[in-house]
Amino acid sequence: MSDIFREATFQGLMHSSFGFFREQMKAQYSGWGYFTNWLGMLWCVARHGSSPAEYAHLNFDKKSDRERARYFTMLRFERFIKKVNTGDKQLFINKAAFNRRFAPYLNRDWLDLSEAGFEEFEAFVRAHGQVMLKATSLSCGKGISRYTYDPADDLRALYDANRDMLLEEMVVQHAELAAFNPASTNVPRLNTMLDRDGNVHVFSAFLRTGAGDAVVDNLGAGGMAAHIDVATGLVTTPAIDMRRREYILHPLTGKPFLGFQVPRWEEAVALVTAAAKVVPDMRYIGWDVAVTDSGVCLIEGNDRADICVRQFVDRQGWYKELSALV
Repeated sequence: MSDIFREATFQGLMHSSFGFFREQMKAQYSGWGYFTNWLGMLWCVARHGSSPAEYAHLNFDKKSDRERARYFTMLRFERFIKKVNTGDKQLFINKAAFNRRFAPYLNRDWLDLSEAGFEEFEAFVRAHGQVMLKATSLSCGKGISRYTYDPADDLRALYDANRDMLLEEMVVQHAELAAFNPASTNVPRLNTMLDRDGNVHVFSAFLRTGAGDAVVDNLGAGGMAAHIDVATGLVTTPAIDMRRREYILHPLTGKPFLGFQVPRWEEAVALVTAAAKVVPDMRYIGWDVAVTDSGVCLIEGNDRADICVRQFVDRQGWYKELSALV
């Protein structure tokens, strides 16, 4: 999940944040308990710099102040990002710029339609059959669609309507990952941090999968995520969605999450470890990696990968651990 602050007003975000907090607290508490959690939330906003939604998502209602201090919150994350990611953020905002810089790690064909002529576009679509169209500067799974070539289609009209898009070869995911939800590309998110000596730490990972027929797997688009043990590539928790609902089995296919071994895990770790060194002044990155039957592909990097989501899925805070690497 990329930086939601790029795509919404602060007023809108806070309204949504308070709404989520009220919904979750009403579902669990009434009377005095509901009132005391309002006080607890306001205390956490003032003391820990959290948002109302973070209070609910991170289960601050059930944690002591000492435990809350181990978590990144909205304010702590903003301060952290300013210290560690001082390089060219456009490389991670603009998908075309990202593909150019990280081309050796993509392992798939792509085309920037703002620069490519119609003949290139036509040849690309005919050659690959099924392709992905991506808006170059949107995140959280927005502006992404799938197109399957049909000889009866007007390719010229399709080209003219998508001149500001990025065209990519469709990644055919590993059969074991497709078994969760064939409609979405179900990808591991691996999170890296460069320490002050330039060493890469793959400190956290989770498996994202779509919940419906959407192409994307983002939690913000209704998907779910389960924690992956970095050392082994094994999924060690049930999946959880943004409404805090847990799933032992995928709701569409019944495939179990717990104990699932992510295929080609060592290759995925090696890929992001190498990619994390490409722009050393962007030290904190969340990498999406597609796993295929033949290898691994870097899908994108997120310079503001949502730390609240990460801690929510991991069931632990990362503030102390990552701050020690700064």
